[in-house]
Amino acid sequence: MSCEDLASKAGVSITTISNINSEKNLPIIHLLLQIAEALNVDIREMFVPTKETSVSQMEIEEAKELLVMSLKILEGKK
Repeated sequence: MSCEDLASKAGVSITTISNINSEKNLPIIHLLLQIAEALNVDIREMFVPTKETSVSQMEIEEAKELLVMSLKILEGKK
């Protein structure tokens, strides 16, 4: 959803959303409720992550490399 769409759905200006997004302003609870409703999320989701953190492809590749290196070290000790 674009900032413009969110502003429209929440009934506020795009400047208000932009200022919140850039951390220039902190929204009052009433505005947070409007934004949560516009996003169709529980307001708690705006403060506490409710979904698992995703792992980047780079992190997966680094983990694979470490695993391969560890296996080679273990094979060398046999």
